[in-house]
Amino acid sequence: MRGRAENSERGVVLAVVLMVLAALSLLATAGHGDAALQWLQVRNAREYAEAVRLAETGVGMALSARRFRLDAPQDGRYCRIASRCVEWSMRFVETTAPPPGFEEPDAPKRALHFEVRSLGTAGPRARAPVVVGFMLLAPGESDAALPEEIEICQVDGDCPEDAAQPPVRRYWREGLE
Repeated sequence: MRGRAENSERGVVLAVVLMVLAALSLLATAGHGDAALQWLQVRNAREYAEAVRLAETGVGMALSARRFRLDAPQDGRYCRIASRCVEWSMRFVETTAPPPGFEEPDAPKRALHFEVRSLGTAGPRARAPVVVGFMLLAPGESDAALPEEIEICQVDGDCPEDAAQPPVRRYWREGLE
């Protein structure tokens, strides 16, 4: 009789151990899935942040131009490596009177409004579009005829008479296409 009781106890212990191992395996599998998902989320967030930085770089490159065309859009592209690129397009939007705080009583000025659309790409999935509006304060009345391009004054005192002041940002929007 005693032999049967020991064998049945061993069978119960084996069954309990197998159930515990199965439960631990399920927990390990679930934890691995969570870790993999979190790793993907971190990678995607990092790539999107890099795409935004690249888009801002494109805006900076567009704003660093010495001359701004009023008659046609200006485009550019820069790739750090094949999967890390930025493309931008800058276009003239309108002419207005200078906004409050930018008027000068001794010289008539006009505000030339431009818009830069920049798209940063980092990796296969991360794309960040950025739109920045800016203005140039140029000499002349707001209703006067416009030249084909405006030169930017880089150094005070060494500027042509018709040169504009450096760009002033007016707005910044992210995530629009």
